[in-house]
Amino acid sequence: MSGQNGSAVYVYAVVAADTDLPEGLDPVGDGAELVVIDHGELGAVVSDIGLDRPLGKRDDLLRHERVVNTLARETTVLPMQFGGVVSDDQAVVDELLGENHDYFAWALRQLEGCRQFVVQGRYDADELVGQIVADDPRLSELSESIRGADPDATYYERIRLGEAISGQVERIRGDDAVHARRALEPFAVAVATKDVVEEDGAVNVSVLVHRDRVSDFEQAVDALGDEWADRVNLRLIGPVAPYDFLPEPVDPESVETGAEG
Repeated sequence: MSGQNGSAVYVYAVVAADTDLPEGLDPVGDGAELVVIDHGELGAVVSDIGLDRPLGKRDDLLRHERVVNTLARETTVLPMQFGGVVSDDQAVVDELLGENHDYFAWALRQLEGCRQFVVQGRYDADELVGQIVADDPRLSELSESIRGADPDATYYERIRLGEAISGQVERIRGDDAVHARRALEPFAVAVATKDVVEEDGAVNVSVLVHRDRVSDFEQAVDALGDEWADRVNLRLIGPVAPYDFLPEPVDPESVETGAEG
């Protein structure tokens, strides 16, 4: 049994029972081996990990992501958050698969045949700011008035210009997020617009796509990239583990009976 002699069991994901693991997966923990522990309709993808080995290193997170994302390309998967550890194989059955069996089985049915993709874009900052200033006569005049002037003498004017440009960037970013969502929704099961983290970030949209529509979806992303080619660098990531679309049961009874929600 795993999880003995100073080790525990690290959990990556829940999948359907009898799932075959892809080759070449590199688990968290040196020398570990990935296996699937089955219980009922479910399987848990796990590996042993030493109790004396602290988690949290960047390499651990990257290995976790690679495992769950590779699984997501091959099969329907419910990914676990990074760092999930239980005591042994029996705890995987009792505390994870057994206790949550009906919900996990139901959630896998909701995601069957679907893949998550992420569409991210970054602005050409110089092009964007230049266009914002050129399109607004007041900003053009203010920008021209401080060009080459003493920064100390034009301190407040520079602040006004920066705030005005920042406000316009936020407006454009909001409009672009709406446009991207509308362009991709016809090919998606679900769409989630997420916050942009980078200062030059344009869009960050997660999209759940059925495998039968992946080609159409990719063409839609290409078309959006062509439309925005002069000001946004668009990138398609995926398939990845569907963290953004893990189903939440609306009616507990529907999960217990196996009814689709």
